[in-house]
Amino acid sequence: MPFSAKNDAENYWRTRYGRPLATTVRALQDGKPGSYGDMLRDETPGIYSGGASPLSGTSLRDAVPLEKPPGQKKRLIKNSFPAARPRRLRYWFVIPFGGLTAVAFITMPPSENGAPLNRPDLPPAAQGAIAGSPAPALQFDAALRRFLEAHEASLVALRGFLLTDGEGFRTEWLDATLRMQSAMNALDAHSASWTDGQRLVELVEAKRIVTQLLAEERAVASIVGTPNRYPGLQIFRADIVPALAEAQEISAAVMSAMLAVSSPDSVGPVGPFAAFRGDLETLREDLARYVAAPATHAPPASSRAEHFAARREMLTAIRAEAPADMRPRIDRLIALMSFAEDKLSRILALQQGERWDYASFAFRTRVMPLAARLEDIAARWTPPR
Repeated sequence: MPFSAKNDAENYWRTRYGRPLATTVRALQDGKPGSYGDMLRDETPGIYSGGASPLSGTSLRDAVPLEKPPGQKKRLIKNSFPAARPRRLRYWFVIPFGGLTAVAFITMPPSENGAPLNRPDLPPAAQGAIAGSPAPALQFDAALRRFLEAHEASLVALRGFLLTDGEGFRTEWLDATLRMQSAMNALDAHSASWTDGQRLVELVEAKRIVTQLLAEERAVASIVGTPNRYPGLQIFRADIVPALAEAQEISAAVMSAMLAVSSPDSVGPVGPFAAFRGDLETLREDLARYVAAPATHAPPASSRAEHFAARREMLTAIRAEAPADMRPRIDRLIALMSFAEDKLSRILALQQGERWDYASFAFRTRVMPLAARLEDIAARWTPPR
């Protein structure tokens, strides 16, 4: 059947209120034998049997509907035009959730459901901290404790880094310095409610000391594993070793020149110069062992001042008998001996003093005093137990 807005709309409302379709009504009104209405009358006996049709003389909308038995009726749940029904809110799922919440609140310990604990043995500030947020005094004590722990951890880790040159100690030291700075910032935040002027002044001093202490610790850690940690060893490698190497080269050249003009009948200065060359090699080996030895090791005898004076006197005597073209080189040897003696005196002073390991020396003389001052201030802030 072609689409008809009138028929479809009328059929919808007839179906909605249980009345026959418009096409069915028109077919029943058609009285021709063999028509669709005649077939409907045969299939529904008793409704239109006997006498005139109940549709005659009445309106189409007032006709008796061809209703099905109640057992054969179906709900029009898939109607193309469903009726708008008010949406009912279902709150049944809230009931079990509310019941579980009530049970949990009842069975929860008092310290967890917000009720204050009955702890008469604690001070009022501590009881207030248990009932709600911690009291300012307790917060300050906790921040001070974190600061002291981080401060001690930084000193221990830095000391371990100095002793072992291990990367693990360096990582721990860096982490401790970050925690110490964070704890100091927390202490500074708590000072907004302080009323003690002495403590406020001490806080400013503590912040300044922390800044200086961290700078000194970074300076100490930066020279670990570098030549600057051992200044004496650096002087030996940069000054004495090249000077002795040059002296050996000059000695070899002078010895070759002397041997070229010597004869078995006249040895001349070859013997004393050979002794000087051997003494020079002994000096180089002794100094190499000395700078690698612990600080308690005594300096070698070949490094004493009287030995350097004897070498210069020997070279001066050899110069008078050496070939004329070798005398400038012998003068260079005398100058190298004076240069080596001066540098060696500085190495001996460092080795016998406290600055041989400059990193440890700086840790003892620059880091630890600042740490002691900081701990003294923190001790005055710590309440007596």
